[in-house]
Amino acid sequence: MSISLEYIVGFRVKITNLIDVVTEGKIYAFNSGYNTIVLQTNRKNQSPYDFKVIKCSFIKTLEVIGDKPNANSFKKQYLRPSLVNLERVEDFLKEQIHISNKNSLLKGKGVSREGQTIFDLIYKTVPDTKWVGKDIVILDDIKVTPPYKVDNIVTIHETQSVDLIERIVERAWNNIDSEIYPSDDGRKGG
Repeated sequence: MSISLEYIVGFRVKITNLIDVVTEGKIYAFNSGYNTIVLQTNRKNQSPYDFKVIKCSFIKTLEVIGDKPNANSFKKQYLRPSLVNLERVEDFLKEQIHISNKNSLLKGKGVSREGQTIFDLIYKTVPDTKWVGKDIVILDDIKVTPPYKVDNIVTIHETQSVDLIERIVERAWNNIDSEIYPSDDGRKGG
């Protein structure tokens, strides 16, 4: 950038980042040590301000819009950013980590796309479904082993749920086969 950013604090600017997202606001602060700009932007509902921290290396263009601010006007309008509740942030991060860990348990490691599709369908009906290696285990009573066909369903304990799982697996394979080999019904032309 060819502008010394320390002298444009208080100016209204339009910043375009490297992926062409445009942000408008007033330059609230510039930190040369971290090479960042803090931009004061209006919220959508026009209530108090939001602050965006933008890394200068991500800025494609910076355009000053509007007139030069009065020398003292920015100091009179000094705003302090709101207090951040760190406990709330920590709780949010812990919840997101928990969700991420749960989602990673629902993805089979080294399994075929068909196997994952069958797992997802079974999981929608029976949430007590998990991966054990490459096997799908349902209610700790039923196991579906690769290649995840109806013939690969094994009961670990005597259970009445086998019929339901067989229907789900059969329906899943019908869906998979229809995606791979779509029917020619309704074709036009000749």
